Amino acid sequence: MLADFSSVPESSELSERLDLSVPADAEAIARGVDAISETLEGLEVPEQKRLEVALAVQEALANVVVHGCGNDPSKEVRGRLPSNLEGRILISVTDPGPGFSPERLPDPKRQENVYADHGRGVYLIRQLMDEVQIDRPGNEIRM
Repeated sequence: MLADFSSVPESSELSERLDLSVPADAEAIARGVDAISETLEGLEVPEQKRLEVALAVQEALANVVVHGCGNDPSKEVRGRLPSNLEGRILISVTDPGPGFSPERLPDPKRQENVYADHGRGVYLIRQLMDEVQIDRPGNEIRM
């Protein structure tokens, strides 16, 4: 997987494999994860990696629905999955919210955060994906 296509030679053509918009509600998260999983299966991504990516995408979608859109189903979340001829893929999840500063997230491994009931999504995404990039102002995550 590749988070940033800037290192891919210019001769590599990008092919949009998936571009979907779903309402910012909890029920749409599963539809988004399923669509990305099916696309990865069609690209012959190994099952173990598909499961890891699905969990990362689920976390990303949950974060944008809850934090980026405030659980407002009138807002839309966008998921994209382009790939190139070398088989590298990028998954991006975008919301219309104001964004956040990833460096301000509490460390879920610190003693005072270990038993918190939230705050592990971005950490988990970073553990599961090869590369993760959160844009400024923080309303798009690319994996």
